[in-house]
Amino acid sequence: MAFTRKFLTDHGVPEEQIDAIMAERNRTLKDYVPIDDVQAQIDAALTEAAKNYQPTPIKVEETDEYKALAAELAMTRALGGEDFAIVKPKFRETVYKMLDHGEKHKPYAEQLTEVAKNYEEYFTAAETKPDNKPAFGAPVQGKMPSGEQGKSFNAVWNFPNKTN
Repeated sequence: MAFTRKFLTDHGVPEEQIDAIMAERNRTLKDYVPIDDVQAQIDAALTEAAKNYQPTPIKVEETDEYKALAAELAMTRALGGEDFAIVKPKFRETVYKMLDHGEKHKPYAEQLTEVAKNYEEYFTAAETKPDNKPAFGAPVQGKMPSGEQGKSFNAVWNFPNKTN
């Protein structure tokens, strides 16, 4: 709704107040620019920007984000490998950060043995299989029924005949 002089006089606003209202309205609209003019300014700015625009090629492999992601992938692959099987799971990332990851680094297996000397609590103990296993009960003799032998209970379970 526009506040015009006619609108204000029709609604009974005194002439002194109409002058004050109109002066305030003109003061607030001082920086008003019509939409058509704004669109022309936008189009001119876009044309000027298009003339001066020269895209610079971005080498993704050289960005910090790519390098961080590549390092995280390398760590994930290494931690899932056989070399880190001897490291306790909760210490794997800590041990990985202790190792050298340069281009010409020693294999992780060699580096892990050096770290294990100083931080043996990070590694699982080497499990040795005992030669003598404890045996509980008597050894199992016999076999499960095959169903191909006789039909009697004694024949299936290989009980001796008592027909002496």
